[in-house]
Amino acid sequence: MTTPPLQLLRNAMQAYTWRLEGLASNVANLDTPGYDRLDVRFEDTLQRARRRGPDATADVAAELVEQDRPPLLEDELMAMADTQMRVQLATRALHEHFARLRTGVTGRAG
Repeated sequence: MTTPPLQLLRNAMQAYTWRLEGLASNVANLDTPGYDRLDVRFEDTLQRARRRGPDATADVAAELVEQDRPPLLEDELMAMADTQMRVQLATRALHEHFARLRTGVTGRAG
């Protein structure tokens, strides 16, 4: 059974995976003429869903978009650092989620 918080964390990790892949592509194509920057939208959609209620957040999915501008190295590096922090936060939340499940099943922490 997948709970809404677990589904949201799953979707967040998928979004961050796609974002890192897009950032890698952006960096690889910095000097490619005509290349448009790739981005992944997730947080804005999540915020809108949160306004509708906690149950609406489980269905939030990432969207890959092509921006109408070339990538800039500084922007890509900042986005990578930001995404890395978001991955760490989501990983910590997943760890805590499964630790609570383990405690519920076994009756003891750790």
